[in-house]
Amino acid sequence: GTNEEKFNWSYPDNWAYKAGVIAENTRWAIDEAKGEGTIIWTIRQGIHWALNPKSEASRLVNGRELTADDVVYSITSAVTDTQNSIYRGNPELKTANITKTGPWEVTLKIPLKDLVTAVMRLTGTVLIYPPEVVAKYGKMSGQSVGTGPFILSDYIPSSQVTYVRNTNYWDKDPVGPGKGNQLPYLDSLQSIIIPDVSTQQAALRTGKIDQMGGVKPEDVARYRQTTPELVTHEENYYNSVSGIPGPIRMRTDKPPFNDIRVRRAMTMAIDFKTIDKTLGVGRGRIITYPYRYVESYNSLYLTLEDPDMPASVKELFTYSPDKARQLLKEAGFPNGLKTHMDLAAAQVDYASIYKDYWSKVGIDVDLTVKDSGTLTNITTQRSHDAIIFAGGQGPPSIFWAPTNLQGESSTNLSMINDPVINDGMAKIRLTMVTENDGYAKAMKMARELNKYVYDQAYIIPTMDTPTTTLWWPWLKNYTGEISVGYGQSGNWEKWVWIDEALKKSLGY
Repeated sequence: GTNEEKFNWSYPDNWAYKAGVIAENTRWAIDEAKGEGTIIWTIRQGIHWALNPKSEASRLVNGRELTADDVVYSITSAVTDTQNSIYRGNPELKTANITKTGPWEVTLKIPLKDLVTAVMRLTGTVLIYPPEVVAKYGKMSGQSVGTGPFILSDYIPSSQVTYVRNTNYWDKDPVGPGKGNQLPYLDSLQSIIIPDVSTQQAALRTGKIDQMGGVKPEDVARYRQTTPELVTHEENYYNSVSGIPGPIRMRTDKPPFNDIRVRRAMTMAIDFKTIDKTLGVGRGRIITYPYRYVESYNSLYLTLEDPDMPASVKELFTYSPDKARQLLKEAGFPNGLKTHMDLAAAQVDYASIYKDYWSKVGIDVDLTVKDSGTLTNITTQRSHDAIIFAGGQGPPSIFWAPTNLQGESSTNLSMINDPVINDGMAKIRLTMVTENDGYAKAMKMARELNKYVYDQAYIIPTMDTPTTTLWWPWLKNYTGEISVGYGQSGNWEKWVWIDEALKKSLGY
């Protein structure tokens, strides 16, 4: 490609490079006098719901053509269903008025202040589905029908997911020698679930799997020694070490974590540089919120070495156990405090490092292990009452509405509702749609606001390191892509194929 946008991470969403799928055209307008924004989607004709004879729901839809009515129904559900992730993360969208304004046209009207949220969230993240399936089976029935390049064929829990080619898929190869070819190229696709790292490595080395992403630096070095034929490409994304879920969050809406002195003490008690040397192989990033580091969004980030980073933030991330004890004393805890952290068993080893550091300043944290189902429910309902080590966080591509800093999303587990952040983000969103070069200006504004965000110590960071994708050279038309578009991980498979002759020549 042209390398103007990088797809070697999961959430690329720069609107300068977005192209429509179900909507072949998207345009929007602003009316500052009325304080109103409008989005108009032109729905692509000729897209049909996949017909899978094995699926009762698919037989119900019977391969009919996707319509503008399907789009109106799905977007309306996303902004009005209180259990929908879009509603929970962006409740301001519930004021949107969505109507069918032509045979293949859908129009949305919304207050101007919320237009950018509607453009970015609804254009790229709403799942479109046929209303008759929900009407018959309900919203959480497990019955699904899609319009994508592959059809779910088989699922073995904790083992593998198998897909087969959708012979009625609408899209064609857009460029190159294969321009005009019907997609996808592959007849079938398997996603193998291998929790054990050593088993993953063996499967890749022996050619049992063709591609694997998210590989840590120390493992990449081993692959280069044992299997030099593998192609490697460092991802445009920093990821957590040891598979940890993301930062550690506290209930900042209630004691003791509503006191900034306690929060700062929690952070200053951690020796991040030592953790980087031991777990991050010296390449880790200390500040990993409100979003992880992604190279193509570099202008959003601040490092501790930047000359404009406030001294108080540099102090916050400098290991200072004596200062942490002093802050606890000032906050009314001269003898320290006792609290607990909800987490999964897989996170205990990493959390124990923090627990040990905290114990040295008088903070006694009990690690309360929860089973997967219970922890998921706690995260979704935000029902923890102290500290939680779970849940993800939004990517930098939604810097204009970071869900872990505001709203009721399950990523805002610190329960942050800060007027400075809320007002700052509102100004950023308005700038994006009302000013020339608004996107670039908004990124600069977000970088400036992050100085305040860091200083409040609402979140305790965990170490991130670069990761790498590896694949065998017989995987053709592939250059390390992870997601072509926001949250579309796995959609690159429709453009690739296997060179069976090359695979055989390599002994596999």
